[in-house]
Amino acid sequence: MSKFIEKNITTILLATTCYFLFSISNSLKETSSYSIDLRACAKMKAFINNKDSSELYKQKASVVTKVPVKFIGEYCKKLTQQNLF
Repeated sequence: MSKFIEKNITTILLATTCYFLFSISNSLKETSSYSIDLRACAKMKAFINNKDSSELYKQKASVVTKVPVKFIGEYCKKLTQQNLF
């Protein structure tokens, strides 16, 4: 067993490194997506008092988050509740 490890140490270390890099990459993608959705919801809520701007930002948030317009309010509500500690 030790001879196998000695001969293949480079491959083992490379595979381990690739696994961790892949893991980090997926985590960064999820964090980025969450951040983008949160930002779109914040813009939508910032213009909630202006009827025209509100509808425009609802549509923009819907496009960014890929959630239908009629459900975007509920989605943003749940998203911001998750963000609170």
